[in-house]
Amino acid sequence: MRVLFTVMPAAAHLQPVVPLAWALQSAGHDVCVASHPNMADLITAAGLTAVSVGQVDDLGALMRGAADDQVLESITASLRADPEDLNIRNAFRYYQLAAFSLYYPTRPRDHGYRPMVDDLITFARAWRPDLVLWDPLSFPGPIAARACGAAHGRLQYGLDYTAWARQRLAELNSASDGPAVEDLMALAMLPELERLGEEFDEELVQGQWTVDLVPPGMRLPLDLSYVPMRRVSYDGAHVFPTWLRRRPDRPRVCLTLGLSTRKFLAADSAALVGDLLEMAAQTDADFVATLNATQLESVSSVPANVSALDYVPLSLLLPTCSAIVHHGGGGTFASAVAHRVPQMVPAPGEGGDRLAFARYVHERGAGLMLGREEVTVETLHRQMALLLHDPTFRQGTDRLHADMVAMPTPKEVVPVLERLTADHRS
Repeated sequence: MRVLFTVMPAAAHLQPVVPLAWALQSAGHDVCVASHPNMADLITAAGLTAVSVGQVDDLGALMRGAADDQVLESITASLRADPEDLNIRNAFRYYQLAAFSLYYPTRPRDHGYRPMVDDLITFARAWRPDLVLWDPLSFPGPIAARACGAAHGRLQYGLDYTAWARQRLAELNSASDGPAVEDLMALAMLPELERLGEEFDEELVQGQWTVDLVPPGMRLPLDLSYVPMRRVSYDGAHVFPTWLRRRPDRPRVCLTLGLSTRKFLAADSAALVGDLLEMAAQTDADFVATLNATQLESVSSVPANVSALDYVPLSLLLPTCSAIVHHGGGGTFASAVAHRVPQMVPAPGEGGDRLAFARYVHERGAGLMLGREEVTVETLHRQMALLLHDPTFRQGTDRLHADMVAMPTPKEVVPVLERLTADHRS
């Protein structure tokens, strides 16, 4: 069969796709990956066929521009999220809906021709995939699938905030004796759907099924059809660094704030970088910090026990590490779990999955989480000493690793996708 993946234009969104795309290719299926033109080199470097659609956009600026969008604020407010769980509310509002607004514009002046949407539909009609697997932030995916009669599902690499929103709306309407809560998300989609000759239904936001890379213990309690799959780390093809061939003489710690943070939020993390480097200077360990020049520009000096490198593949670095300090990203989390490395997540931001992954690491005893107000050099130093020397964290990493390897591999998921495609293709 022919399989088309659609992904947001960010490396962190491509990485979860690659192992499943390889598994499908190895099983004899034809695979293409569609994204904005700036992703073509990353896709082909992974040995996959790239389809460039739309134009090069400043994704960070577009996402930040959604922060003051009153339509998105109204959609979120209508769901009456539990005030005790701000992360659910903020993740949906500033992460999920920000991407939603790129493809379903909420301001009248922005309606009309959408290059990425129209190009994707044109390609799908020409290539005629049997299956479209779409990034949960790449909302044109299901529309392209409908245009060519393909089955389609989401590839969910983080918590399913869209399904939470749809279930929450249904719960509010079933529990209320008053007027129905208006479906403002569907209303925001209507102008674009009418332009494309489509009508709204739940498959356009939730897919016909969902391939879920999130460990079962983290998953939100949702009544939806999920296909669990183990997240296999992919960080590109690289030459094995000579210095990594030697085992370190004392504990080695990886310090990384992730690809997306450095690309879109480098300025916001400047203070944290300074505190982390001061902590490293006080710790009897060697640190490998994957920080680029932008992240280091506010730092007066780098401690002698810190090697600041622009990039080191985690798949090569983590097997030599005794701990990792990171931002809470799903890919970094999965790499640490795969190599059974205790984790510290300082000041994970709300508005995405980072807080959820940090909480999960902490609750499973595989590491430590520090709230933003807790982050001081002294606290970081004390917590790092615990992480390096308390053996219970190693036991926690074993539990997380067991959770991961219990999930089906991409190879094992391929026959499931073949059956689902046969059942749903029109």
